[in-house]
Amino acid sequence: MQENKRVDRKNGPVVNRITELHIPNIYREILANGTEYIEVNLGTQNLVQLEVLYRGGRISEQKQGVSRATSRLLKEGTKSFSSSQLAERVDFYGANMTSGASLDYAYAKAFSLTKHFDKILPSLSEMLNQPTFPQHELDKYIVNSVQKLKVEKAKSELVAYRTITECLYGPEHPYGYNSTKQMYQDLNRNDLVDFYHSNFGSDNRIIILSGKITPEIRESVKQEFGNELKEVQAFSYQEPTTREQRISKRLKGEDDLQCAVKIGCRLFKREHPNFADMFILNTILGGYFGSRLMSTLREDKGYTYNIYSSIDMMIYDGYFNISTEVGNEYLEPTLEGIYHEMEQLKSKKVGEEELDMVRNYLSGNFLNMIDGPFKLAGMSKVIALNNLNFDFYKNLMRRIHTITSDDIYQLAQKYLNKEKMVEIIVGNP
Repeated sequence: MQENKRVDRKNGPVVNRITELHIPNIYREILANGTEYIEVNLGTQNLVQLEVLYRGGRISEQKQGVSRATSRLLKEGTKSFSSSQLAERVDFYGANMTSGASLDYAYAKAFSLTKHFDKILPSLSEMLNQPTFPQHELDKYIVNSVQKLKVEKAKSELVAYRTITECLYGPEHPYGYNSTKQMYQDLNRNDLVDFYHSNFGSDNRIIILSGKITPEIRESVKQEFGNELKEVQAFSYQEPTTREQRISKRLKGEDDLQCAVKIGCRLFKREHPNFADMFILNTILGGYFGSRLMSTLREDKGYTYNIYSSIDMMIYDGYFNISTEVGNEYLEPTLEGIYHEMEQLKSKKVGEEELDMVRNYLSGNFLNMIDGPFKLAGMSKVIALNNLNFDFYKNLMRRIHTITSDDIYQLAQKYLNKEKMVEIIVGNP
């Protein structure tokens, strides 16, 4: 009888450091009509996803609110199908089709079994090329949006988010304006038609096809989206006119028991030379569960259930943000704790053990980002929309393993300054 080996519980398993990011080959091509075609042909499941992106969201609006309305109503009626008929056709094949808009782009996405993709593709194409924007669907959208806005304005966290972005970018800038009841009610069908024709062109379009792709699917997608030429006029991005300065606002909220807290400042876009270092500094401060903010204010002090910091990136800009919700009695200690952790990073260099922990955490996250065709498609979307190449992520991974405590210390001096932070408190402390 073989004797059982005793497990060594005193020493943990060996940690193998990951220093290089090996991204699978991703095919890119510019089709004859100017559309950028990206293909991620990977995976073992018989699934296909097609995402169609148009460079134009809030940043290219001539009227506030029109980009979201136009994108949402793409699937609410075409020349051949009503909204319900289109939905029934997609559901019949067990597929999914969505559309929408962000600050920087509009999109439509279809997801289906490989064997049914040929049935779904014509519906997606018609949705994008022949939308009718029925008036009754627009009326319904306005009513639903106004009701949703009413619900959102009752939530302190969302009010704080609306306020901090307005302070950072200004109430008229695409990155800063907030939706209002009047904004929705002022929309008309002609606004949607005008935005559609001004922004949904072949020369500002990106197609990302991912999953288990057959030659027939590849050819059909190129035929559907690669031939017809539709040029649109390029827009010019306007920089916000806000200045770096301390702003502190305390607003009344619906919640009498706790406050929503947002603290942040404007940064830069992804191409900025300090992006990688700020990405790492943010992780140390509040970007993961073992971060300083989480360890101190949640684990040690018990002031809040969740607190985090993030870098929210758009195509033309970005901002740093600390967010939490705390009971009224813990508001002031929490604020003191947040600024204390910022000052600690400015006054004392990060230890090598903590830096190694963050390196390992981020390395694991990067491996997760390339795990499977649909996650790779998400990475490809960021790269394409921001006019980057795949070396961007490889270089970011390398910087994670070469950055020093001195680099982080100097960066904290530059960006973690209380006197330049916008501080928003919503509640009734």
